[in-house]
Amino acid sequence: MIIKSFAPSPLTTGLQALVNRLQPTHPQYHQLQQELKNKEAGDYGEQYVMKELQQIALLNDCYILHNVTLPSVLPMQIDILLIVPNAIILLEIKNIRGIVHFKNDPRQLIRTSDSGEVHVFTHPEVQLEQYMQGVKHFFNTQQVSIPIYGAVVFPFNNVNIHREDGRLPIIMAKELPIFLHKHLETSKETKTMADIKNIILSHLKHRTPFPLCTYYQIDASALQRGVYCENCGRFGMQKLKIGWHCQMCQHRCRDAHIQSLKDYYMLVGETITNRECRDFLMIESEHVAKRIVQKLQLPRNGSNKNSRYQLSGLLVNR
Repeated sequence: MIIKSFAPSPLTTGLQALVNRLQPTHPQYHQLQQELKNKEAGDYGEQYVMKELQQIALLNDCYILHNVTLPSVLPMQIDILLIVPNAIILLEIKNIRGIVHFKNDPRQLIRTSDSGEVHVFTHPEVQLEQYMQGVKHFFNTQQVSIPIYGAVVFPFNNVNIHREDGRLPIIMAKELPIFLHKHLETSKETKTMADIKNIILSHLKHRTPFPLCTYYQIDASALQRGVYCENCGRFGMQKLKIGWHCQMCQHRCRDAHIQSLKDYYMLVGETITNRECRDFLMIESEHVAKRIVQKLQLPRNGSNKNSRYQLSGLLVNR
């Protein structure tokens, strides 16, 4: 049973907006483009595993949560968390292709790509062990004792894995039914599972790296201004009495400004003034900008020209 559905990482969504609004000549453009590609691959792998888990009949009475962060002394961002009878299982998803070597002493993941490039990463066991310790600490604070297991999961068979002795299972997605069967018991303690679920849901943390211009130390003046045309991919749609018009492809859209204001929130800041709104959307009229933000019913602090509108609700509610 899916309790927290798959959703793209906020960093993925933010990077898409950032790369879209940076010029290819920007010194960080290609680095950010590659980071976006990696994040999209990670999201795709996690989405695939979530779909696989939904097909496993053994999990019909269990709880599945995607992208879980809980308060703990140790940083954590768990890809997938399963609540099964008498246990919690954490899955660390790695959508990596090529030849992968898991090295010990020190623990490293060394990947050789199809083109022969070699990249060194933190061993996923290290991440997973940290998450397991973090979850254990969290439940200790809740006076709950429950076994915690974990596995590193590769979604697809496009990877050639070489492994030295390891501490945690490293499996392919198609092996999940066999792996999970070992941790599932015939007697379903539904009440205990429901209690664990409620504790987790009531303590979920929602962390984002926004604004990304601050996160990546990019001057906001480097961003392309204007309202984005989803039809031709250009910026600078013109405001009409009703909606927006792209002079390049003649596309019209009633609510094109909403995505641009989301971009502002993810890239520049969580609040916006009338002047900042006009500058970012490239509109001249103070009254038009006021109507735009008021129609969105954004929470406001201050009054008159000192008003600042809170943009965070755009990502949650629309």
